[in-house]
Amino acid sequence: MPDGKDPNYEVGDPYSKQEAIRPLVVTNCSEYVVAHSTYSLRPARFFSEVLMLPHILETMRKLGLNRLLRLQAYSWPHLGAGLGHGALIVGAPRSGRTFAYVPPVCQAVCKVLAESRRQRMLHPGKWPENELGAVALILVPDLARVRQVSAMCQALLRKARSEDGVTLTLSVPTAVSSEFLLRLLNGVGCLVATPAQLACFWREAPGLLRFPRLQFLVYDDVDLMSAEQLRNAKLVVQEILPTSHYPQVVMEARSYSEALMTKMRMASNHPAVIFGDVLEAALYGGTRIRIFLARLQAKSDKVVQVLKQRSPQAYRTVVYCMDDAEMQELVQALEDRGFGCLPYFQTSDLEVLEQFHHWLANTRGVILLCTDNCPELIIRNAHTLIHYGMGNSFSKFKMRHLTLSGNLTNSLAPTVSQVSLLSLVLLDNSNQRQLPRLVDFLRSHQQLDPAVVAVAQRIRRDIESKKSNEQALCGQIFVFGECRDPVCEDRHHVADLDRRPSYVPASGDVKVQLVRVYSPTHFCVRLLEHLPPKGNSKAMPFLAIQEIRLKLLQDKQPHRYWPPVAGAICMLHTAHIKERVRVLKVAPIQDVNLLSSDIAVKVQALDVDTRVVEAQSGRLFECSKALLQEPPMSCDLRLLGVVPQSGESSWAEEERTTVECWLKNLPKGHFLQAKIQFAAANTLFVQDLVAMVYADNSSRIIWEADESTLKKMEKEIEEPESPQVLHARCPRLIQKAREVTQKNQLMQKDQEFKSKATPKSNSNIQSSSQSNEDSMSQLYKCIRNCAMFQLEDAKQVKNDPNQVTIDPVEFLNQVMGGGSNQCDPPQVNPKPKKKTNKARTALPPVPAKTFKEEIPLQTHPNVSRPYVTYYQNTATLELQVCLPEDDQQYGALFLGSQIFFTATSKLSDLVHQFFLNLKFPYSSVCHHMVGRTAYISVVKSLAFVDPLDFAEYRFMKPNLEMFYKIEDSKSNSFKRLLAYRGYVQEKVHDEHSSEDSDEEERDLDGTERVDHGKLFDLF
Repeated sequence: MPDGKDPNYEVGDPYSKQEAIRPLVVTNCSEYVVAHSTYSLRPARFFSEVLMLPHILETMRKLGLNRLLRLQAYSWPHLGAGLGHGALIVGAPRSGRTFAYVPPVCQAVCKVLAESRRQRMLHPGKWPENELGAVALILVPDLARVRQVSAMCQALLRKARSEDGVTLTLSVPTAVSSEFLLRLLNGVGCLVATPAQLACFWREAPGLLRFPRLQFLVYDDVDLMSAEQLRNAKLVVQEILPTSHYPQVVMEARSYSEALMTKMRMASNHPAVIFGDVLEAALYGGTRIRIFLARLQAKSDKVVQVLKQRSPQAYRTVVYCMDDAEMQELVQALEDRGFGCLPYFQTSDLEVLEQFHHWLANTRGVILLCTDNCPELIIRNAHTLIHYGMGNSFSKFKMRHLTLSGNLTNSLAPTVSQVSLLSLVLLDNSNQRQLPRLVDFLRSHQQLDPAVVAVAQRIRRDIESKKSNEQALCGQIFVFGECRDPVCEDRHHVADLDRRPSYVPASGDVKVQLVRVYSPTHFCVRLLEHLPPKGNSKAMPFLAIQEIRLKLLQDKQPHRYWPPVAGAICMLHTAHIKERVRVLKVAPIQDVNLLSSDIAVKVQALDVDTRVVEAQSGRLFECSKALLQEPPMSCDLRLLGVVPQSGESSWAEEERTTVECWLKNLPKGHFLQAKIQFAAANTLFVQDLVAMVYADNSSRIIWEADESTLKKMEKEIEEPESPQVLHARCPRLIQKAREVTQKNQLMQKDQEFKSKATPKSNSNIQSSSQSNEDSMSQLYKCIRNCAMFQLEDAKQVKNDPNQVTIDPVEFLNQVMGGGSNQCDPPQVNPKPKKKTNKARTALPPVPAKTFKEEIPLQTHPNVSRPYVTYYQNTATLELQVCLPEDDQQYGALFLGSQIFFTATSKLSDLVHQFFLNLKFPYSSVCHHMVGRTAYISVVKSLAFVDPLDFAEYRFMKPNLEMFYKIEDSKSNSFKRLLAYRGYVQEKVHDEHSSEDSDEEERDLDGTERVDHGKLFDLF
């Protein structure tokens, strides 16, 4: 596929390799896994031991998945065993959790599709009822995961297509459409959706169908789904589950929960729990984790106290130290208390390693002491684990608990043996940096001492203050006030940089210019004017002048900015633009004295927009002092109290595109105005955002006519210079105008009299507003009366043949026009009478103009209707718009039941446009242009013939040739069918015969008359 898009892929999202596979984090991809089930799990060691279809293995190899992770080595064989084999997979993000279930799911989908194809080959022409719905249902927490998981499934299923009607991967669109429901009815491989989307789909089509061949039910990142979402999803799942069997259930989570394990036991006969996080496995297996804060001198006393409670004779004990020096001090303290020790230093030889192997066989009450830098020590059956220090990294701290893995309780085994396990963490002032992460982990599993929690919060504040990063606030905080992602890298607390600067308004109304639309509630804007609550409007610096000033202030030969510091303002040079940015995050720098160009930095734009981008330190340059003093040109604007209606945690791309289309297609001369509630973090939080347009002076119509003008017009009409007779409506219109004028003069006199008794300031405002209101109301009444007169005339019998009909709109324009004082009716020749003695010239009669029941639509002088031909088939209505030039720009819009078309030329102001009202249900429209012809195809919602009626559109002409071709093809196909069955004989036509067709005059008046007696193929 040259453009990276599969036309048979699910609604809206193209296949993308970038979405199909994300880079895995090495520290999260553990080489050690704890896996428990009702039977002994045997992992796969190589890809050759995995029973997968060849095209699935080939696709994984092309995606770069050549390494079999331990998490996948246990899950693939277990899930491939079939129904009843469910799994709870616990691991860190980007540790291979998703691919722990995606290949087995795709393998099952391919097998089901292959079996369906075989059954159709054995029973041709029969579509079994059990092929409805999806084979696998995957629920994910947010829309971003929908795109990623859908791309993964589509990548592995691309070569498994068996039938054109089967959709391999499908996601629920923002608005449930008939196309989505038809795809479900025709069969789907993998249906990927969020719980909110699944509930929305079920509300739109309740009780539509079950999924009789559902094989997999997957909950991806189930701990990130809210309780309400899970409840709604459970109600829908209960309705769509097959009645013959229960599918395989797979749950993927970042942390272990006993509630999830209970659900897994209920849904599977052979459940399995697979841990990629060893610390999570330790808690699952019954390990008690205790934290003790003490001074450095008191730590050894605490170790002795624990050893007296848990004797090394009964419990195999391992103590982890920070380094060899700390280990030597602890060994001396324990030997003084009578405990036997086996220290394993970094300089230990083979003799000590041999002693370690004897200790594994029989401890004999000896305590093993070691550090994190001893990978050759393989311990799996310890009972007591003492951390004399947490170590330099949290990942190494978690891997220490692998020493307890052999004694963890398997709650899924038929016979459960409970073993007492303890993990004691001793902390002092020198090794407390990892305490906040440990506290965050344990608070979700057990109760902690409040003193320990307070110390962890203090350490976190100290660490954040010393970090060289100022991350932007989390977007979930802005929308929902909370973030459910436990490993979110954004900032979740208020910092000093969030204070409102002086150049950002804090209240009142602001007029803004839209720059970018990030979401339906998040925009990038530039300030134009500010109106304080009690003050006058203040114009902001002109944007064009400000841009020029910023460019002039830039240094022609800037110096490299080094070292980058978070919060500083500098220049970012790219291949296309030079712009000011604020540094948010800087990767660790080994030596600031060495200039480096490959240090990763995260910056936020200040002038062009407010996007956050990642760059290299080599692209950062210093700003001049004058440029540093200039305020940013752009800022963020967010709407308060608006969340996605679907219940998602983020907005869909379709919703963002829709709002962007609304805001960028507003009338010319518009501006956006918002009411500020408060401002913080370079963001304006507003209550509403309104698009406004100032009315033009030419659009303000004021009724002005004096008595003399009306009398003069009446006289000219009563005694016309020409012998022509005007319509009887004209005197009534003049009489009505005279009454309105007299009433208007009386109201003005009363108003002048009242204004003398009121203050001058109020009188001006009231008079101006009252005059505008009166003029508009009078105009409305006049137009309404004209329409009523027109309806009355249409009902009257025209007795006078010489009477001239005048368009009421034309006459009204002449009456209200300031430049004309007389009514000039069109010249019409009277009807000739009988011959007399005097010779007269006989003129042909002019047909009288007929009016409909409504005032005709007036078009602009530079607007014309193009030549349009149309025809239809069973599925679509085809329009062909012929334009005078081939370089015209056009646009077609389908809104509701109307089609709007506009075409403009680069060389002239002439605009070709039209709109159609369709009475038949249509769903969508697609269009393209070839040469000077624009082809518009309108898709029908029902496969049926539309009785088209375009007689009122004079520019619309039926394409008779295409109509006849379609009719002939349908008729010939039916005749061939009858001839094949032997009912009729084929008729041979004479080439020289010429018969007149009874349909020769068909559709000449612009109306297609459908013969419903004919047979049409609906499919």
